[in-house]
Amino acid sequence: MIEFGGVVYYIDIDALQKIVTPKGVKATDIVKTKDSKTVTNEEGKVVGTEVIESERERGADIEVVKYDTIRLLLETIIDNNDEIDDSMGADRALEKTSINFKLAFNTLYNYGIIKEKE
Repeated sequence: MIEFGGVVYYIDIDALQKIVTPKGVKATDIVKTKDSKTVTNEEGKVVGTEVIESERERGADIEVVKYDTIRLLLETIIDNNDEIDDSMGADRALEKTSINFKLAFNTLYNYGIIKEKE
């Protein structure tokens, strides 16, 4: 395990899934669609319409803006190549990190995506 400032952190995948899934939507919900098709004769005149109805399970939907934002925040933390020396304490070590890292870490921690291992 990787420890920082005496605390082990991890990414909670279930919390991430919950945040990017639209509220009130289940993958097993049934989605009904109705399509209309215009029927023409050889002369190009409209002779009727054909209605096609179908049903399917919704499947997995995500809120794209939230997903992309969280992906960017995670990349910011994971791609941080700065050596962080926390021997003088986590607060002091974090003072030397970039604003991007601090903002990404704080946001992910606040939303429960990064958690402290107990």
